[in-house]
Amino acid sequence: MFVARRMHRKVVTVSPDDSLQTARERMRSRNVRQLPVTAPDGTLVGILSDRDIREAMIPYQLLPGTSREEMERLLTDTPVEKIMTRKVVTAMLYDALEDAIVLLHDFRINALPVVDDRGRLAGILTRGDVLRACIEAMGIGEISSRLEVLVPDKPGGLAQVVQIIKAFRVNIISVLTTGRATEGMRTIYFRVNTQNVAPIRKAIEEAGFGILDPGSFLP
Repeated sequence: MFVARRMHRKVVTVSPDDSLQTARERMRSRNVRQLPVTAPDGTLVGILSDRDIREAMIPYQLLPGTSREEMERLLTDTPVEKIMTRKVVTAMLYDALEDAIVLLHDFRINALPVVDDRGRLAGILTRGDVLRACIEAMGIGEISSRLEVLVPDKPGGLAQVVQIIKAFRVNIISVLTTGRATEGMRTIYFRVNTQNVAPIRKAIEEAGFGILDPGSFLP
């Protein structure tokens, strides 16, 4: 799955010379927490978050006697470019979604602007977009059941379990795998479109594979 498929293409933006007041009002009216900052030709030049605005106001809020009117005037007089983040973590249009997830996680950010090969803003990907994509990929929401199967970490294990499930004429909605569960073993997560998984579980166990359940992790 590619970033271009999951991103929002209609992005709310501001320009570098817009005021912080304009940016704050735009965030509130569109219910967003960050705004990409773009040049007239669409090139991404920065990003501004609601947190940036709050932190910029803290020194003035601590000054004795500062009135609300003075704070509002400061927001009106301060351009976005003065406090925006210039080194923006971005994704490219054809990046894989999993690469974008790593960026969101590693840099602890809530949104990832997406740019084309000329550096122009093409969209934005949020943590919510990623969560929805994961829910869709895992088949959550459909009538289904989950099986966690412990298989030897060698070629052929996945194919064997798939053949067992296939024998019950049950569709596999999704398949996920993790790193090694234990030395020489790997966990594979199946979501199958049936709620009657008892016969499938039994067949998998009789074939020599382990089935994990919540009790497997209790002390």
